[in-house]
Amino acid sequence: MVRRVGGIPGSVVAIVAVWDGDTVHGWFVRLPAITTDPAEQSALAFIHWRLAERHLGEGAQLDGRHPAAVAAERAGGDLAAHLGVPFHFASPDTPDDEAPRRRP
Repeated sequence: MVRRVGGIPGSVVAIVAVWDGDTVHGWFVRLPAITTDPAEQSALAFIHWRLAERHLGEGAQLDGRHPAAVAAERAGGDLAAHLGVPFHFASPDTPDDEAPRRRP
């Protein structure tokens, strides 16, 4: 994701996690970067259940949370810290594609 961020036009001002879903993967989390100049969202990753389980490893402590949320929180938080920008996940405990979100 660090390489992908490097190719995004504009200044990255935040990394966000947003729930989404479809009939194939069920619930998953999108990780876009929010930029200025131009003001837009640039997709960095889509984290679905199986990818999250592979990333987190067997026996990961989920505390009843969706694996995609835990993996997105870790990856998005780490990337935001690396870039020195905020990370925002409006609904980390419950899938909600209507949760308030940061926009460009």
